[in-house]
Formats: sequence, C-alpha cells, structure tokens
Amino acid sequence: MSAVPQPNICLPTPNLNSTPTPTTLLKTLSSSHSLAHFKQVHAHILRSTHSPSHSLILKLLSSPSLPYSLSIFSHLPHPLPSLSTPFLRHLSRSSKPEFAFFVYQRLRNEGIPIDRFAFPPLLKAASRVGWLAEGKEIHGFGFKSGFHSDPFVQTGLMVMYVGCGRLPEARLVFDKMSYRDIVAWRIMIDGYVFPFLKVPNTLNKR
Repeated sequence: MSAVPQPNICLPTPNLNSTPTPTTLLKTLSSSHSLAHFKQVHAHILRSTHSPSHSLILKLLSSPSLPYSLSIFSHLPHPLPSLSTPFLRHLSRSSKPEFAFFVYQRLRNEGIPIDRFAFPPLLKAASRVGWLAEGKEIHGFGFKSGFHSDPFVQTGLMVMYVGCGRLPEARLVFDKMSYRDIVAWRIMIDGYVFPFLKVPNTLNKR
C-alpha cells in the first residue's frame, strides 16, 4: 500500500489561565472556523482536568486542518471504532481522501479493531483517488474479516471498482450479492452509463 506520511504538526501547549467547562468547550469548538482559534480551544482541553468526552474528541477530529486532525488522532490511545469510523468517513469526503489510509495503516499496525462500517469510507477514498491496489487490499482484508457478504461492504466494493474503472470486478461483486437494493442497482447503472467518471453519481450523493 502507498504510504501516507504522518503530518508533522505540533499540538498546542496547554498554558492558558482559565479552564472552561466541557460543555462550553464543545460549543466553542462548534463555532470555531479558524485553525488558530481551534488550537486555542484545543489548548484549553489539554489543560482541563476533565477527560474529553466522545463528542468533544469527534469535534476535535473535524478541525479546519486535515493534517492537524490526523495529528490529534495519532495521539489518541487505542481509538475504538466509535471514533475511528466517523473520522474515516470525514476523511473520505474531504479534499484529501487519501489521508484515510494513514488511519487505516495505524489501525492495522496496532491491531486496533476495525468494524464493518469502516470499509465503505475506505473504499470510497480509494475510489476518489483511483487507488485500485489499495482498494483490492481492503477487499482482501474485508474477506478475511468475514465481512465479504455484508451489504455495506459489498456496496462499497462496487463503488471502489466502478470508480477505478473496473466494471467487470464491480459486476462480479454485484452478481454475488444475495440482495440487491436500489443503491447497488444505481451504482452499476451509473458505472455503465458514465464509464469515464472517476466516481459514480450515486457515490457523490451518499
């Protein structure tokens, strides 16, 4: 798999004087649009005596800077799917979808659990950047993990293969599905109707 280098970002030093409540911090983060302001709030969180809540961590991972978000994620000890999967979804929809594979590499290297809902955003990221080899690796890992018959994973595989211009492979996944919903049908139809588009229309709407 193509290596995605870890961004060299320094986290803020928690040297602020006041300690806002977790609720105040969450509200402030929600209204923060500049990276400088975001870092200031992050410094407050690091200084706080309260452990950051799940909602607060998710909000931190949606910072205005993708490298900064990745740096925050790299400092989370053993992030569970409840954090890593939404973050993968965020990255797959971002301007740098390939960053999702940095998260994937860390999860695999450290043996951190990956649930079935992580596969669609990973496959979407592979589709958006045209990384067929990485998409095939995800396919193989999904098979080994027992998710090969999961409809979310199967739909993600179709999206990846169609987005990488591999309609025969997408059709093979489609033919093996025990139940083909309207999403699966639309992915295949878009693939045949728009064979030169990098990402099928159906994917852009999800």
